[in-house]
Amino acid sequence: MRMLPMRLAKGSAGRLARAALCSALAAVVAWGGAEPAACQQSPAGQRAPVAGREMAVTFDDLPLGGAQFGGERLRAMTAKLLAAFAEHRVPVVGFVNEGKLYRAGEVDAQIAVLRSWVDAGLELGNHTYSHPSFLTTPLQEFQDDFVRGDTVTRLLLAAKGRKPRYFRHPFLRTGPTAEAKEAFERFLAARGYEVAPVTVDNSDWMFAFVYAAAAARDDRETMRRVGRAYVAYMDEVFDFYERVSQALFGRQIRQILLLHANELNADYFGEVAASLRRRGYAFVTLEEALKDEAYREADRYAGPAGVSWFYRWDFTRGRRQVNWREEPEVPAFVRKLYDGLRGSD
Repeated sequence: MRMLPMRLAKGSAGRLARAALCSALAAVVAWGGAEPAACQQSPAGQRAPVAGREMAVTFDDLPLGGAQFGGERLRAMTAKLLAAFAEHRVPVVGFVNEGKLYRAGEVDAQIAVLRSWVDAGLELGNHTYSHPSFLTTPLQEFQDDFVRGDTVTRLLLAAKGRKPRYFRHPFLRTGPTAEAKEAFERFLAARGYEVAPVTVDNSDWMFAFVYAAAAARDDRETMRRVGRAYVAYMDEVFDFYERVSQALFGRQIRQILLLHANELNADYFGEVAASLRRRGYAFVTLEEALKDEAYREADRYAGPAGVSWFYRWDFTRGRRQVNWREEPEVPAFVRKLYDGLRGSD
């Protein structure tokens, strides 16, 4: 769940209770019973990979999320990120904020960076021009911002005989009301676009903010600490959303992961991808992931929060099948650093 005024508190009591229950069930498993999904250990606990899992990976805020920079630094970051995708054979869709391309004296260079994604065989989607919140932006203005963000990306894809197909809402806010949400989705469909859902939401942006600040002051120790904490946190995130998938659908659906284009992921996405491989995931295209019947499930959530589609489905069913208080928290030291940096802005 993202961009809420505050997160729900989560203590260790639930995890301890779950651990005690799983320990009690160990004898049942030993005698041939099935291990409950909630009791399956993370890779840190040496759990065996589960075959058949699939993950589509998407990156938002191209060409660069967070604090902006250009030149060789941006080219190097992008090259490192694209190399990680190639090494781990990940067919990424990158969602573009075209307003970020228009840096004084660097427009051609910024567009060249974006072109490198297409040259690498990756797909680009629309993430609006200026990343406005649909919560506070009137429908017509939001549509206009979409149209402004559908220029360079379309031209770059056309050069490869392709066209943009997917839209990602900024902040995952899909509309302040059901009427606005549905009107915008009709607008998208008329232009040949499909909404790109997210099941595996997370706070990589917070880690990246702290990481970038540490990089700016050449604080390599903090960079390493934040990077390691990020990889461990993402493993907890995968655990959580696997349990959610099991609770809502009784199986592991094809998941869709949201991350952001930044130096943190340029340096650590390879480790995140390796972790997913160890968990038994194969990487699939967004198109393939959306063939899962789960994405035909109704989503009637409209409101202030930017949330995972799992949350939307749980909300729509009205059965409260998921304990959202168990969603992993960002480590306290990262949040403290983030809050301190934001306070000094």
